[in-house]
Amino acid sequence: MVSALKRRSSVRVTTCRSGVFASLCSSADEVAGKFFSIGEVLAMLLEEFPDVTISKIRFLESQGLIAPERTTAGYRKFTAEEIERLRFILREQKDNFLPLRVIRDRLEGETSESLLRPEDVTDPSMPRGIRVTSPAHPASRRPAQRVGGTTGGKIARRGAERFTRAEILDTTGVDEVTLAALEKIKLVRPRMLGTEAVYAASDRDIVHLAGRLTALGIEPRLLMQWRLSSEREADLFTPLVARMASERRDSARDDAEKLLDDLLSLSEELHRAILRNLTAHLRQPE
Repeated sequence: MVSALKRRSSVRVTTCRSGVFASLCSSADEVAGKFFSIGEVLAMLLEEFPDVTISKIRFLESQGLIAPERTTAGYRKFTAEEIERLRFILREQKDNFLPLRVIRDRLEGETSESLLRPEDVTDPSMPRGIRVTSPAHPASRRPAQRVGGTTGGKIARRGAERFTRAEILDTTGVDEVTLAALEKIKLVRPRMLGTEAVYAASDRDIVHLAGRLTALGIEPRLLMQWRLSSEREADLFTPLVARMASERRDSARDDAEKLLDDLLSLSEELHRAILRNLTAHLRQPE
């Protein structure tokens, strides 16, 4: 199934948009309806953005700025619309030095109203079929109307998605025992809404990834090492970001958020590089 998503990386994405997306228009081949792997997307972007990495693309996804679909095996697949959105984000960072919060607000503004997500949902854990301006989108900061009750439908959203326990189990594929183990080591911490436990979108992502690691043989209790390591990193970042945010200038908060974005992105890349170095001996020599 994944092989069916492979396309030529030389194809350029070009869908003309008005307003804030007008600069994204060009005369390249039409790619509507096609899907691209994250590696192919990276190849498309490198000429214009030589510093972009797969880790950077994943980071933007973790921040809710892009939401590629997934194959049944869990691999990302990008549409032309998603790549167009990604190009816009990278250009705003590169050319205008805008923090992600400002970019997110621009994406949600009136000028991006025409940008639509595909309507077909192939993976219920990755919400699709919504406008970028929808309050239900992970990038949205605006409150949404309640959708159904707390039993069965998603919990009312206030700038972010919320999931019931049943939805977490259903969308991540983990079992009750695994979820309980993750809660015991405080890898995820549900909040109470009345008498019902609810989970944030970030909790769902953690459960999904933890479930995949568990399936590969890492017991849930061992994942506490990830939490402890992340907490130490957060402790390092907090005073740096807080100090910048408290400065008496108009751009202090935006600059602090950009600093946090940079710290998170660089930390992820450094962590990956260190792991690759430490596990290099496990690979076959070339």
